[in-house]
Amino acid sequence: MKKHTESTDQNGSTSSIQQVVIDGLAVLKIVKHCNDNLPTMVAGSLLGLDVGGALEITYSYSFPSTRASDAEGGAGDGIEELDGADYQMEMMKMLRDVNVDNNCVGWYQSMYLGTMCTNEVVNYQYSYQSSEDLSENSIVIMYDPIQSRKGSLVMKAFRLSDRYMELRRNKSNKFIKPSDILEELPLKIKNIGHVSAFLRCLQDSHRNEIDCDFEALSMVSGDNTVEKHMDLLSSSIDDLLSEQQFYQKYSALSLKFRQDHLRWLNLRLAANTEAREGDDREVSINLKDSSLKPLPEAPPRVDHLLMLGQVDRYCKQVNEHVDSNVHKILLTTQLNSTV
Repeated sequence: MKKHTESTDQNGSTSSIQQVVIDGLAVLKIVKHCNDNLPTMVAGSLLGLDVGGALEITYSYSFPSTRASDAEGGAGDGIEELDGADYQMEMMKMLRDVNVDNNCVGWYQSMYLGTMCTNEVVNYQYSYQSSEDLSENSIVIMYDPIQSRKGSLVMKAFRLSDRYMELRRNKSNKFIKPSDILEELPLKIKNIGHVSAFLRCLQDSHRNEIDCDFEALSMVSGDNTVEKHMDLLSSSIDDLLSEQQFYQKYSALSLKFRQDHLRWLNLRLAANTEAREGDDREVSINLKDSSLKPLPEAPPRVDHLLMLGQVDRYCKQVNEHVDSNVHKILLTTQLNSTV
């Protein structure tokens, strides 16, 4: 159903991509699909080719969706386990018949105000990068239709880092920085030659008719984006504190078990010391022979780390909004002082 794509160097070894280049047509299809389905978060497939360290995306199509999701429910709510393998197979065949790239290089997902560090997104992306039918260079493009309404396209490309992939393959529960789980790739939008020429001609022909839009300089925000970000940030911190309670319970239980093990070990060592002094047979020191319970298994770190990464992303977005408004205030203050 999906073809294998990978970038190779002169020695024939697989190399990681350095940037993502997406055609304007694919961008418009992603934007239209996500905007038309608001408030439902939706997903789709990306088609293209991996060439010379750059992942070129030339086409995209949407996944069939049979359930609605709440817009504030998180970025992963629109992802579904498709028995749509048949659907994707038919799409590949039809695209191949019309000479459109039918090489799957990843997927895209709409998100709500930057909510993307979730288990659903990470697990789905891992299934792409670990698939034998796809390259490890598969990516996910996250598009935020809410923030894009303000006139600035919010679209980012991500992939799972090599370190996280290695830890997950080895089923390791070691610590990894939240910023090292999903790594962002530079995203560049390009158009084919005649489309770029048409856009330039369109711009030149309407140069004198373009009105200056002063909405960006308005001191009154037309939406409550900052308030929504603060609500999401507060909710994420509450979830993080709840997650920390699991670690506290694990630490207390682990400490109790360790104390029991040390007490049992000290008794055995003392018994063996007496046995040596009395020329008696020493007892075995093996926890497997005891009735002690083994140490509890540590809870998975990834949930906690993803929450930290999401909190950091919310903080950065709030800082961007606040920084913009502060600059407006300073500008108007200086203008008023000169009048």
